[in-house]
Parts: sequence; structure tokens; C-alpha cells
Amino acid sequence: MRIAQLTYSYLPITGGADAYAEQLRRVLVAAGHECIIYQRHVARDDPRIVRLPHVPWPLSAKEFWVLPWLLRLRRHELMRRDVLIGHYPQYCRPAAWHPRVVGLSHGVTWDDAPGTPASEHKKRWARWAFEHCARYVANDTFFLREMGLDVAAGIEGFVEVTPGKWYVPNCVDERVFYPREQIDPRAEGAFLVPRNIYLNRGVHLAVAAFGRIADELPQARMVIAGALSQPAAVEQVRLAVARFGVGDRVEMIGSVPWEEMPPLYSAARVTVIPSLCGEGTSLAALESMACGTPVVATDAGGLRDVPALHAPVSAPELGERMLEGWRDAEALARQQRQAVLTNHSRERWQECWLRVIEQW
Repeated sequence: MRIAQLTYSYLPITGGADAYAEQLRRVLVAAGHECIIYQRHVARDDPRIVRLPHVPWPLSAKEFWVLPWLLRLRRHELMRRDVLIGHYPQYCRPAAWHPRVVGLSHGVTWDDAPGTPASEHKKRWARWAFEHCARYVANDTFFLREMGLDVAAGIEGFVEVTPGKWYVPNCVDERVFYPREQIDPRAEGAFLVPRNIYLNRGVHLAVAAFGRIADELPQARMVIAGALSQPAAVEQVRLAVARFGVGDRVEMIGSVPWEEMPPLYSAARVTVIPSLCGEGTSLAALESMACGTPVVATDAGGLRDVPALHAPVSAPELGERMLEGWRDAEALARQQRQAVLTNHSRERWQECWLRVIEQW
């Protein structure tokens, strides 16, 4: 079949949704399908992508929301595709006319400010996509509960929970993410926070939690690997560093290419996923566990579905779990890696996605 993925970003791969699109593309191509990905404009061209027009300032600040409108201009191209996969509800709307649209969620986007007009608008958009797409795939149970389904957190995945609605948790490719002997020295023996710095990703919360336990772990340090994406969030991180006096023990190393992450995960002692909201079954969490580094995570959104050591969204309680993770790192690493290889395997994810795509 001729398949197109419709998304905001894909190349270069800098985040979990980008990595997901690449994993899915590889699965489809290996199964004999053709797959092209429509994405925002980037400087380089690549045969895997169709670049949408450049969005000029001041609209560039809202590029994520503008691009679905530009996709409407590609209707004649998209008509020639057998299946369209819309990442995020917004990227399903331009393909509403197509009979074979698969919607895909990457977590909930309206739990940052429940009840506000913006939040309610995002949820209505998601509900529209959930109801109108021929099929819908959620990578966490929190999204399904928000859509009104009675699905418990932590259930076994890779199932059609109701006709046309699938729970397909994120997977990890164990051929890429496994414990490495050659590690990245930047994160050796550290708390690793593999997050692009947005407010909803809670990097400042991780710093605050670390600050509260720093005296008990005088040799510990924290490494933040992610793009400085949101100025307000970066400022929150810097304020937390200053408040707790850990400036000499917290380092922001910037974005690390996806293919270079395994040695970074393997080097760390504990990975921290401190999301406040808007999180699915975090790829970073699963990748770290597969590399043999245990994960401490908040219980926000879909994180309850991953086999991490969980804490509420609270600096004191997250700090306590980080301390526990540090002290029990070896045992937790074994437990979590086995859980990921069993319940988030590439083979199960691949087989399930092919069922979604091929069994019309």
C-alpha cells in the first residue's frame, strides 16, 4: 500500500514523536509498503519526506497549529495514498475526507490547565479525531480514559480495546537500545534527564528534586540532555539550580542525536522522567530501561503504563524516589529491563501496527 504519515516534525529526529515516525516508517517499508512523511519545512531535503511550505514570522510561533491548514493544499497528492496516518488529532483534520485515516495520539495535550477554554478546545479536537478516524491508535491508557473508555492503567497492550480503537504502547528496538560497554562519559554515574526543555516536561522539577537530596549524595550530579526549546522553561531550570545551589552539579549538554542516545543512557546511573503533563508511554523511559539504566518517573498521563519507579508530581516525593532509585539501581535495572523487553517489544508493536494498517 501507499501510505503517508502526516505530522509536525520528523527529520531531524530530536524527540519521541520523531523517533516514533521513523520506527513506524521502517516497519511499513519492511512489510513491503511505501511510506512518505509530510512534515514542517527543514533546510535539508530527503527522499523520506515531503516538506510543507515555510511558515513565516509571526505565524512561525504557531507553526504546529498552522501546518494542518497547509496540508489541506496537498489533497490531490494525498488522494493517491491508500492510508493516511495522522500524528496528533490536529493532523487528522486535513484528511477528514479520506476513507482510511488512522489517528495516532502521543499523549494528552489538555491536562496542563484542565477546564480552561484552550484545554477544552484541544480535548474537543481530540474527541472529533477519535470519533471520525476510521481507526485510532493510543499509545497510553490515559488518553483512552479521557476519551471515555473504561481502560485501566497498566493493562497489557497491543489490543483493540473497542472496535477501531487500539491501545498500542510504545516499544523499544532492543537491537539499538541495549547496555553499551562504550559509554558517553558526559553522563557517567549521573542522574540523566533526557528531555527537551519545555514547561510540561518538568525539567525544573527534576532539578528541584535533586536539590533536596543533593546533600545525601555528595558525589551525584545531574545531566540534562535536550534542546533549550522554551525560554520560560529554561529560565525555570536556571532558577531551580540557583535556588538549591547545585550549579556545579547540574549540566545542560543540549540536544543529543537519537542514534547517539544508547551510550548516554548506558552511562547514567538513574534516568529521570519528570513530566508534569502531556506525556504518553515515554520512549525515553523505555529506551533507558532497555539500555540497563533504571527509570524514576512521575505518574503524569501515560507514564503510569510504563514499568518505572513512580512518584507523584511533587519535588519532595520525586526526590525520595530518585534516592531510592540511586541506592537500588542494579536491582531495578534488571527488573525494568526485563519488563520492557517482555511488554514493550519491537516484535509485538510491529505485528500490532501491521494488523491496524492491513486488516481493513
